[in-house]
Amino acid sequence: MDMKAVKLKRMMACWIALLFVMLAAQTVHAQKASVTVKDIKVGTVKTPDFKDSRESNKNYWCRLVATFDISGSKWFNEIEVKWTVAAFNADGKLLVMRESVTYEDVEEGRNHRACVFLKPSFPRKYQNRSQFDTNNMAICVEILSGGKRLGFGEKRNIKLPDNWVNQTQSGPSVKGQLLPKSKTPFAPMDYDFFEHEKIN
Repeated sequence: MDMKAVKLKRMMACWIALLFVMLAAQTVHAQKASVTVKDIKVGTVKTPDFKDSRESNKNYWCRLVATFDISGSKWFNEIEVKWTVAAFNADGKLLVMRESVTYEDVEEGRNHRACVFLKPSFPRKYQNRSQFDTNNMAICVEILSGGKRLGFGEKRNIKLPDNWVNQTQSGPSVKGQLLPKSKTPFAPMDYDFFEHEKIN
């Protein structure tokens, strides 16, 4: 074996060892860390008007905000927040929506916030209503790091079994109605109030 091959083999071994160390460190952090979801708030907000807007905006979105504390690790490179939202349609059928949002560089501390939005068309299209009924929803928030669940919270204002999230996990879901903040007109607003989304 020539010297170039030996050097290449050693470099590859070093990179593999470094990768294992980084993965092990992340695993240790995930094992020590914990999350407490303190609050889930649901409300409606009007489509924002911007300085150069030429037409008035009249639609209302449903905004869901989760507030959580995180401890046990100084920094997380990434945190995943998984949302499951359920509501009944006009015929009494349960509709389930899911969205997963990844945030970067989350620091240990209190009162972190994550949010998603339901599109303005949802109540008209699925519930035959002119506006959102924010008091008739079920919401579950799961917070993960490296695939490990650190904590979860729930707000349930409709009658569902305690394990409704697991029961609906393998069933159909309504696509395209639940959106991360970055895919709405609210993307540039209150930027530092919420955690910073990872943009792919």
